[in-house]
Amino acid sequence: MNVLLAGGAGYIGSHTCVELINAGHDVVIADNFSNSKPAALDRIKEITGADFKFYKADMREEDALEEIFEQNDIR
Repeated sequence: MNVLLAGGAGYIGSHTCVELINAGHDVVIADNFSNSKPAALDRIKEITGADFKFYKADMREEDALEEIFEQNDIR
């Protein structure tokens, strides 16, 4: 199952992402880096050894959300 994680490159989001991946979920991260850094995504990959989809997107933009939901089986 794909889980959409908004703000997944932030402090709380990155820790949540690690736990979701470790629990067997497929994670799709959306973040606009307004309060985070792209390096966090690399650290998540290092910690988990897993890859995930990432979208540089603002969750307030309807077009971006539509694209994410159209391209992924989000549950």
